[in-house]
Amino acid sequence: MKPLDEIRTLEEADFEILSTENKLKNLPNRVIREILLLTGLAIIFPFLPGKFGRRPMIENWDYSDALIFVVIIFVVTYIGILSWRKNRLNKRMRELKLKKHLLHKQKFK
Repeated sequence: MKPLDEIRTLEEADFEILSTENKLKNLPNRVIREILLLTGLAIIFPFLPGKFGRRPMIENWDYSDALIFVVIIFVVTYIGILSWRKNRLNKRMRELKLKKHLLHKQKFK
């Protein structure tokens, strides 16, 4: 992603708009892959030891309780990150369209 200050031509603006549109279109595919990865990680996470030599979660909790806790934390975090990522791409799209409009206006003055 090129900074808006470095976009000087309509072609560059069009390229960046297409690139951002493709990222927005590919977001659902990434979500599926990331959910599968997080599911695998959630299954093994209770068995991993904590930092500084702490015992694994499975030694203190039942596996089902530990799994539910990990899944809740992962889901809340992932939804927040996904929302932030989508908002960032939509904001970038609005800024690029404005930049393209200003470049188009400047070209025909």
